[in-house]
Amino acid sequence: MSESFEIRQITPADKIPMQVGLKMLSPESIRQRFFTNKKEFTEKELKFLTEVDQVNHLAYVAVHHHADGTLLPAGVIRAIVNSELKTHAEIGVTIVDCYQGKGLGSRLFNEIAERALSVGITHFYGDYHTSNLKMSRLLEKFSRTRKPISLKHTGDGFIYFEAPLKN
Repeated sequence: MSESFEIRQITPADKIPMQVGLKMLSPESIRQRFFTNKKEFTEKELKFLTEVDQVNHLAYVAVHHHADGTLLPAGVIRAIVNSELKTHAEIGVTIVDCYQGKGLGSRLFNEIAERALSVGITHFYGDYHTSNLKMSRLLEKFSRTRKPISLKHTGDGFIYFEAPLKN
């Protein structure tokens, strides 16, 4: 079976799919993305996650088109502009476990990077737990076509990264 994904900007209509996607994540994926156990999003969180301006808060969603016509959430990526350094945005990505390892994270990263550059964002940054090898691999793939990513162990089990978007 060939994987068919649609990647598009997130909209307020994605509130229910966001809840569905969260329920599709394994406990380990939830812990690695949110650093805590999370069962569902609050209404306030859903508003924040789906009602974005695509300038200071960029967000894309990937949905999987199944052969039977159903759509399931497959992943989300977002970048939120730093309030002090407007050229930098904190990035976060979540891929539903059954879709991991299919190149979707790289596709989402490249899609949001293009949008980020068009609105003046030149760097992504963030942190992840040292045990999150999938994020390490995703950042490594992303940096292959761009300037190298800087990594710094913060001493508390996390790695801080900064990724320039321009070649």
